[in-house]
Amino acid sequence: IDPNGSDPSDNDAIMSAVPGFSSGVNRSVSSPLRRKDKRMAENDPMRYCADRCVATGNCDVFEDMFEMGPDEVIKFCKECVLSEDEEPCDIPETIFRDDGMGVHP
Repeated sequence: IDPNGSDPSDNDAIMSAVPGFSSGVNRSVSSPLRRKDKRMAENDPMRYCADRCVATGNCDVFEDMFEMGPDEVIKFCKECVLSEDEEPCDIPETIFRDDGMGVHP
């Protein structure tokens, strides 16, 4: 702990002390990046899994769409979406929601 009483491992606290610095990515539902990720997830799930989820760990869109946790989404991406195996994978039941819209995404 530094003399000011903050924990040096708390990066958000440290960076918020720097005027004009934003340490986080705006991942709110209305952010431009979130809308771009949602569009990519819907139009090209393989690219979303590879470029966003597996590469960066940012799986927010699939987490919300399928009501899964981050580890579940990464496992789904690796085993189902990005896998070149002919073997079937375990598809989470939340993907098959019956809301009149069919299979999601």
